[in-house]
Amino acid sequence: MIIYKFKTRFEDNDDFLREIELRADQTFEDFHQAILGNLGLDPGMLASFYICDHRYRKLKEIHLVDKTPHETRDEDPDGEEGPPENKNKTLLMHECTLKDYIDDPHQRLMFLYDPMNQWTFYIELVKINPADKSQTYPRFIKSVGPVPQELAATPKQIPGVEPPMDFVYDQEEEHPGDLSDYDQIEGADDFFDTDQGGNNDDFDPER
Repeated sequence: MIIYKFKTRFEDNDDFLREIELRADQTFEDFHQAILGNLGLDPGMLASFYICDHRYRKLKEIHLVDKTPHETRDEDPDGEEGPPENKNKTLLMHECTLKDYIDDPHQRLMFLYDPMNQWTFYIELVKINPADKSQTYPRFIKSVGPVPQELAATPKQIPGVEPPMDFVYDQEEEHPGDLSDYDQIEGADDFFDTDQGGNNDDFDPER
């Protein structure tokens, strides 16, 4: 069995580098989990790999989950086995083996984490070696730089699930009362449009 050695960089961050080795028979899901585990990222976020050309132009997307409605999926009437793309269906990480998508000695990939923010990792195959039977793969053989601040600051939130807004006050805490005291604050009239019956429900604390 052979192993692939990949070099991974994060966007335009020159201080970040990871080198990882995986067996050729491992899946893109193994690759995905290795990246998340090394950086401590939220496994609840959506992510995709892209098979790219030498200029990092996207050729194929390999999804973490299948978002295609069940009724629109094309079924294979003959039940024949083969690469997922031959069945005209969504490519999924757990079904796609690395060796089936590596056709260049310097194969380039992209890993897109959290589609809302589109954090992008640029990946390049740098070496192909025989596997070491004494080692467990995937394994990181080089780590340079901390987790990028952008990723470390990303809230760990499963897509499509709104965080609860809890307005219940502890009985021992003083109730904030009404908002009339805000009249004492300079510029408050610009913030709360009292003439138009402004509703502070429109205020988004995340902005």
